[in-house]
Amino acid sequence: MRFALVGQSGRDSDNPLGNTSRLVNIYAEKMTTGERALKSVLGMDPHVQLNGVLIRAMGVVDGVTYAILGGRLWRIRENGSASPLGQVTTGHASLSGNNGAVCIQAGTRYFVYDSGMSEPATGAFSAFGSVEYIDNYTVLTEAGGRMFQWSDLADPKTLPGLNFSTADANDDKLVRAFALDGRLYLFKEHSTEIWYNTGASGAEAFQRVAGGVKGTGLKAHNLICRFDDGAFMVGSDNRASLIAGGQFQPISTPAVETAIRESLPVACLVYSDEGHTFLCIVLRDAPAWCYDLAMGEWHERAEGEAGPWNVAASARLGDEWAIGRDSGEIAVLRRTNSDGGRPLIRELTTPTLRMDGARTVLREFEVFPSSGFRNGSISLRLSRDGGATWTPDKTRILTRGEFDDRAIWRNLGMGRALTAKLRWSDPYDLCLSENARIAT
Repeated sequence: MRFALVGQSGRDSDNPLGNTSRLVNIYAEKMTTGERALKSVLGMDPHVQLNGVLIRAMGVVDGVTYAILGGRLWRIRENGSASPLGQVTTGHASLSGNNGAVCIQAGTRYFVYDSGMSEPATGAFSAFGSVEYIDNYTVLTEAGGRMFQWSDLADPKTLPGLNFSTADANDDKLVRAFALDGRLYLFKEHSTEIWYNTGASGAEAFQRVAGGVKGTGLKAHNLICRFDDGAFMVGSDNRASLIAGGQFQPISTPAVETAIRESLPVACLVYSDEGHTFLCIVLRDAPAWCYDLAMGEWHERAEGEAGPWNVAASARLGDEWAIGRDSGEIAVLRRTNSDGGRPLIRELTTPTLRMDGARTVLREFEVFPSSGFRNGSISLRLSRDGGATWTPDKTRILTRGEFDDRAIWRNLGMGRALTAKLRWSDPYDLCLSENARIAT
């Protein structure tokens, strides 16, 4: 019979045998035939090594890509070079632009880089928690407080003392400001306020939207990212949500929410590949969970043997996507089928198939590689107890001339249930049809 290998990652660490489905470094794509292909994620191609550790933030200002590494601002070029531009402080950071100037919140201080690095005189308060740009204003939030202030129009170096207001609908502290849909979202610890530009000047420039208070806040400073039509966040409710048009749309599954609760989420980031926009939750001690906006499905992104994806931020670099790693490396995401010379291990685990309660002889297991695959191998492991134990690898070598032919394993023993795990790591592109075949 034919069956679908896997839909999306659903393995929940609270109940690992309840749903065994996993896509690690693989995502699904619709084909013109109406079927789905399983494709490799983009690999990491080293671009430039910066001098230092701990990427704090990345962003693009006037078409130029910048990164904050440790306590320094860097310019990243498409040709694989980088330049240090000036010192800032260490600590969590955010970055925005304002008419060509680069505006930086680092630690609790505020810096502006144009022809050089400067630290503007403070206005309504002096400890800063985030920086954002909206409608020619630079907006700064108060670290550990509820106030926010804004610059003079198109002048991020001038912070008038009266250009401030307070996000005081609820008695919780500000985490980060974020501009979306032409409005200013003030994310707090347990709530969010939405403000708008009134068109007035000075202290009257911003006012809260009527009814613009949401009962969900931002879990941490770096757990939000922007994509073309909205934003993606991990909220104070431990759920992943899309934000657009003033609405919060939860998209996390029980498995994702378990990962958020049990592992330490450190960043949200975005990248795209051939019409797919991926929104990723990076975890400190487990593979990242990535939501494919085009398919509405989750997969996992790992390094090595299902280890954490060691990335901290992403940004456009010309027509490609760059990611920053805490080692100071800037890498570009490309279809290299490797992670910077290290194997990109792609692994899928099927749901557990129950054989009507009877012990059944499994005579054949077959998958269907698409055309274009060159030399390489794919291995199969089986479990007959819902994924608790596994057989040794059985490897099949696929060589030129076997395009559109079958990869088939025979004489696989008996069992009442079957879970299959397929794995490949050769640096070649391999797409599988989502449909497989078993014969009993």
